Amino acid sequence: MAEPKKSVARIPVPPRAQPKVEVSEHGDTGQTEPRREGDALPGVHMLMSNLVEAKRDPWLVPLIGLLLAFSVISLIVQLLMAFS
Repeated sequence: MAEPKKSVARIPVPPRAQPKVEVSEHGDTGQTEPRREGDALPGVHMLMSNLVEAKRDPWLVPLIGLLLAFSVISLIVQLLMAFS
């Protein structure tokens, strides 16, 4: 007798929350606590969390590929002419 098929597991994912920017009471006067060796630099987590994908021209990769292909073909032709 065949086993009944199991359905695909669905995991609910909460929407991405926007990080709140914390305002420091001391401003940019410096750190109040000494840095420990394993700590990250201040502000690193905030910079990495707000990444925005840059808009890229869709023709950029194909044009670079064509340029690379023609340069390789040109190099082969030059080598054939030099050693013939």
